[in-house]
Amino acid sequence: IEGRTPVPATENLRSLASHRTSLCLFLSAGMIERAVGELLTSYPPETPAAIVEKASWPEQRVIRGNLSGIARLAQSAGIAKTALILVGDFLDAHGTRSRLYDPGFSHEFREGSR
Repeated sequence: IEGRTPVPATENLRSLASHRTSLCLFLSAGMIERAVGELLTSYPPETPAAIVEKASWPEQRVIRGNLSGIARLAQSAGIAKTALILVGDFLDAHGTRSRLYDPGFSHEFREGSR
């Protein structure tokens, strides 16, 4: 979300939210309430959301909820920076595993295990 650094009008969060696609927001955890407000102009309140603090670090934390409650959950956990905000139905996806990463799938760089 725009803070001290301006964002072009075509790239503001409200504009991006209008597409209701999956989003990953960087550098917005400190302004999560404002970001959620912008997202709620297009996404339903029950849209799955998560905040990932220190992604890929040993002390990584993942807080999951829905869009209308994720700011409260982040604040309760004391997360205000070094975090990603994820939004979209992909967070609740219960599909089949990608064949690219399936250990049984052979491709150019790996012989799959059967």
